[in-house]
Amino acid sequence: MKKIMLSLAIIYAGFASAQKKDTVYANANLTNATVYFGYGADLKHSSKTNLVSGMQQLIISNVSLYPDMNTIQISCPENVTILSYTHRIYSKPPVVVPPPTYQKSYDSIKNYHKQINVFTNDQDIKNDMMLRITKLIENNFTTPDKKNITSEELVKLTTYYTDKISLLKQQVFDLEDKKNNLNEIIAAIEDRLNRLSQENKPTEQPKPVGQLILQVMSKMAGPVDFDFNYFTKNAGWVPTYDIRVKTIDNSFKLVYKAMVSQTTGLNWNGVKLNLSTSNPNQGNTIPVLSPTYLQLYVPVIYDKVISASNESYAAPMMLDEVVVTGYAKDLAKKPAYATRKLEVKDFLTLKESQLNTNFEIDLPYDIPSDGQAYSVTIKDEMIPATYQHVAVPKLDEDAFLIAKLNNWDSLSLLPGVASIIMDNVYLGKSYLNPNTTEDTLSISMGRDKRIAINRKLVKEYNKVKRNDSKIEFYTYEITVKNNKKQSIDMNLSDQFPISQTKEIEVTLTDSGDAEVDNETGFLKWKVKLKPGESKKYRFSYNIKYPKDKVLQELK
Repeated sequence: MKKIMLSLAIIYAGFASAQKKDTVYANANLTNATVYFGYGADLKHSSKTNLVSGMQQLIISNVSLYPDMNTIQISCPENVTILSYTHRIYSKPPVVVPPPTYQKSYDSIKNYHKQINVFTNDQDIKNDMMLRITKLIENNFTTPDKKNITSEELVKLTTYYTDKISLLKQQVFDLEDKKNNLNEIIAAIEDRLNRLSQENKPTEQPKPVGQLILQVMSKMAGPVDFDFNYFTKNAGWVPTYDIRVKTIDNSFKLVYKAMVSQTTGLNWNGVKLNLSTSNPNQGNTIPVLSPTYLQLYVPVIYDKVISASNESYAAPMMLDEVVVTGYAKDLAKKPAYATRKLEVKDFLTLKESQLNTNFEIDLPYDIPSDGQAYSVTIKDEMIPATYQHVAVPKLDEDAFLIAKLNNWDSLSLLPGVASIIMDNVYLGKSYLNPNTTEDTLSISMGRDKRIAINRKLVKEYNKVKRNDSKIEFYTYEITVKNNKKQSIDMNLSDQFPISQTKEIEVTLTDSGDAEVDNETGFLKWKVKLKPGESKKYRFSYNIKYPKDKVLQELK
């Protein structure tokens, strides 16, 4: 029976030893970050640790504070089994080690308090003696002894007790003075300790750390490599552009940049960036059409219509707004090459799939987790461009320079703000929108003040006739002058009104040799001007409508 019990105990001890969970710690190294257009990033980590044989808990630090747990993917050798995993945010409490001088000061304060207690006890004794002497004097005067005490003896007795009380009071006063001195010394020491403690207090509290906690089973002990990646929403990039133009040769250079920001709680140090044009936050569900039903309109009471319309005007449409803040900093580390000047495009690999484009940059970048936008240059391209001026003097009497790009669809452009720089002079901002069905991408380069444009109503041709109907006559004159030293090509646009009812008749009597679109009322002229040359363009139209009606221009 004893042998059976001993065997069971050995089996139980072995089972308990096998079930014991050791805790192993390791740090994660961020090697690659795929940053998505808008917001979102996929972070790839590697970690190396030594495992023991059996079941254990592995805590991997230096992970993002905000991973999407549903996207975590972990790979490890075949001899290691991952039973479960979770994520936590760990904040290490601050540890302040007092200097050695603190203990000496604390010991001095303790000794001073002991002396104060001794002085207080001595004061209590002397106060008790004075109380007893006072009662003794009172008893001698109020209830004298049966023995006869002469006046001379009473005077001597009184003088003795009075001197005794005076001495005791002086001693009590001296003791109180000593206590006050010790209290001042204690206050000075405590003040010095407070100042030292403020000086030695850590200026920054320990930052929280993201940790991945794994329950693993290892068949053997030894070093093990772990690779894992996950998606986080706390990062992203938006495109920006620099458009550099030289007037001496009309060269057009497009600098493609990315403004990268992240607040993952993990500083990216020496990380290789992959900038993706896809956005995983958008829904991937195919839209499905639903039937649209029509019914006859039934008017409601007039006052209800008025109140409903007032409510609609009182509630303006709310628009979503995306704001990117922070100062841009180009953090690309310069590689140690001395043969020639290398650019970012020398380290750029462009990978295109059916759905997106990835810009893989084989350079280490530092992106702190501070929410600021950091500028990363993707590439720069010299692009053939043609230039043309456009003017719509009815709306704006300035001429605008337009750059037209033909082979732009291979650049993998995204909508973004572009800085216009001409001859190394900053001219302002423009917006580059590649979401167009046109074969040519037009980019506004800004206003050209060296082209003068004037649009006016010619009054001598402006008149009104009244008979059965009312007829109004309009004539406009547009003057364009080229004050540049180069010839220019310009698209000049204007318009005449369009009628949407039979009661109003609009007749274009003179188009001024413009290209006319009768459906929209648009007029277009292709203008060619030599240096210093000016031209005038006129167009006329009349409007006929009932004389008892009033015209209203609708846009």
